[in-house]
Amino acid sequence: MATSATTVADGQEMTGEPVALQYFDYHEPGGPEGDHWDRITKEAELIAGSGYDAVWVQPPMEPVTAQSNGYNPSDHLTWDSPLGSEDAFERMVEELGDARHGEVGVYIDAIVNHTGTEDPGDGAYAHLDDPEYYHHPEAGGRTDMQLFDLWDLDQTHETVSRHLRAYVEKIAQMGCAGVRWDAAKHVPQWFFDEYLNEWVDDHDFFRVAEVFDGDVDFLQSYVDTGMNCFDYPLFFTMQDSFRADGDFRWLQGVIEDGDCLLGRDSYHASTFVSNHDESAPPLERLAYAFILTSPGYPIVYSNHAIPEAGVDYAAPWLRNLVWVKRNLAAGPQYVRHADRDLFVHEREGSLLAAINKADHERTEHVYTTWSDRELHDYTGSMDARQTGEEGWVELSVPANSWVCYAPY
Repeated sequence: MATSATTVADGQEMTGEPVALQYFDYHEPGGPEGDHWDRITKEAELIAGSGYDAVWVQPPMEPVTAQSNGYNPSDHLTWDSPLGSEDAFERMVEELGDARHGEVGVYIDAIVNHTGTEDPGDGAYAHLDDPEYYHHPEAGGRTDMQLFDLWDLDQTHETVSRHLRAYVEKIAQMGCAGVRWDAAKHVPQWFFDEYLNEWVDDHDFFRVAEVFDGDVDFLQSYVDTGMNCFDYPLFFTMQDSFRADGDFRWLQGVIEDGDCLLGRDSYHASTFVSNHDESAPPLERLAYAFILTSPGYPIVYSNHAIPEAGVDYAAPWLRNLVWVKRNLAAGPQYVRHADRDLFVHEREGSLLAAINKADHERTEHVYTTWSDRELHDYTGSMDARQTGEEGWVELSVPANSWVCYAPY
């Protein structure tokens, strides 16, 4: 993952970390509204200007049913779908990748676990039309089950493997920069280790897996095959912590005890507040303030079909946090203070962030790595603060808000 560098006041170069946007047209029931690729093409300048380095989009393949969100592909290699035509997809990739916008990459939702629900024995699939390419519908194991009644591919079959290799090559041919492996928990780890992740290495793809599980050891076993994973253990803790009756010490514990990827292997942690499957915790904005000042590769969720299901990706408060992440956040994370309502953490030598979910202002003395240094709040909410010779500083955080301090 590339980092960004921006020159701020007094010529000091600040190096930060990337942020991706999950921009969907996801609707249940009924599927997308259509022309999604053309819409993103028109918004390319806004997406880049809001600070995102990549956009994760829905599966662009031809689905079995016309009104589909794309997760029941009929043909992995034909990309005309309710979201738009294959030509429109290519135009979108080209426009987002244009240097005048900032070269935003495209990650597609890649489906390697299954195809759609029609009987493959009737020749419905252009490339995989034989039942022997699938696990039996009654199979019940994690890697051979019929997930949501979708036909589960048998990756041990040579024809299936060749087809999925052609699919990866198609993704590269279309100019994509990465993949999100859908339903990765249901794909054998050996197939990622020996095939999929090696194939995408040939194209220098970013890759992140949806391993829907709260066991960090289980996630780490998928990470070890050569990819990022969505940090579900952290997400589940955030669901509890970022609510009025939650406690930020739970967040501190899961990080410091290494019970989430952020605390154990932050480079491979893809963090999120919500997505098309999971709703945000009640204190959504505060949760974004946390992941956009923490290590890991955060992904912001925005849904054109149901705007309230995600966030406005270009909202001023969010653009500011994305800027902070892209330009200030770097280095190891240290929790400097945590109690029921206040969480303060430092990215060593680069950023001091504090989040307050109380309905009144909170003030706390915390230790930092800066000695006798003036720190500026890059949210614009609070006045500058001066650290002491031993690094201590008094912070005040507005009610239900956050601050982001760093040197000029």
